[in-house]
Amino acid sequence: MRKLLLLILILAAAGAAWWWNQQQAEMTGDVSSEPVETVPETAPGDTADIAEQTAEGAAETAEEAAQAQPEATDTAGTAQAANDAADAAADAAAVAADAAAEAVRASGDTAATDANSAAQEAEAAAEAALDAADRAADAAADASSQDAPAAVEEAADAAANAAEEAASATKEAADAASTATAIEDALTPEGFDAAQVDALIESAAISDAQKATLKRLIESASSNPDLLRSALDQVKSVMK
Repeated sequence: MRKLLLLILILAAAGAAWWWNQQQAEMTGDVSSEPVETVPETAPGDTADIAEQTAEGAAETAEEAAQAQPEATDTAGTAQAANDAADAAADAAAVAADAAAEAVRASGDTAATDANSAAQEAEAAAEAALDAADRAADAAADASSQDAPAAVEEAADAAANAAEEAASATKEAADAASTATAIEDALTPEGFDAAQVDALIESAAISDAQKATLKRLIESASSNPDLLRSALDQVKSVMK
């Protein structure tokens, strides 16, 4: 069910971005259908950093849109600021969906309680980012269709506020994804953290006897990378 929900979320984010680009093309008259370059696949663990950077950029764009003041004879600049805010919100929502996907993948690999909680938080944040991006797009379209400076400014403010919400939600998704991937990393020989693994075992929904056995297994294997990998795999298997 979680994977299906996440797929819907990612497709919705992609669809929203496509719809917004189509609307912009219709407004500007640029309806060219040149092929879009394929975006390189993001390496596991990098998604949270990218989401963090995207959230910061969206927040800055939203602030610029909020500060835009339309002139009595020319509201195009303010409408464009609203459009920029909507673009940033759409980008943020798409990246938030990627961060949620990364969190779900990491939680599925470890099955740790904390990782599952982080994945759920990331999914909720991605949904919030997508909702905010939709509202930003509607507000930007409204700004572009208005003539009165006051109406344009009001619509631009709405777009800016929605973009700020999308940025905030994306930041939350990034933080949650970072938590999930950190837990995943701790359960590998390369990123092994004895204290964190001990805490993960302690929080697992297993018997005290199983917890004690796993802790002894990890302690005895901690000095040998090959044995440690096997022991950590057993921990993940038991927690699933």
